[in-house]
Amino acid sequence: MKKNRGYTMIELVISMTIIAIAILGTLLAVNTAVLFSGDPLISTQAISIAESYLEEISSKDFPISPCPAGTRATFTNICNYNGLNQAPTDQNGNAIAALSAYNVQVTVDSATASLGSPSLTTGTQVVRIDVRVSRALMPTMTFSLYRTSY
Repeated sequence: MKKNRGYTMIELVISMTIIAIAILGTLLAVNTAVLFSGDPLISTQAISIAESYLEEISSKDFPISPCPAGTRATFTNICNYNGLNQAPTDQNGNAIAALSAYNVQVTVDSATASLGSPSLTTGTQVVRIDVRVSRALMPTMTFSLYRTSY
């Protein structure tokens, strides 16, 4: 009797099918990882934008009434920033091309901001600064900071 060596056609087809399924599953996992790999960068950029705006705004003088008008380069008061709605810019108002896909909205609330302390009067001694950073296909991120007159 002759000994046959090798594989049958059925064994080859089954092994190729198993290998194809394994490769397909691996490629699907790699594709998903690559597809969402940019999300942490986008979130980190949004957080950095909000932090820089909050730092800039909170370093300004406490609000006075009425709030003086001006451009961002001449803002000297926290209340100047109320209603700011723009793409990220530097402190002088120069556009930052790499961040043009983002939008920044600033709200300064001196009417209802309260820290729950009877010694801090709403509107005259405490304000809440809200910075909202948004981008297409990203949920809006809101960052808040309370500033007191000290």
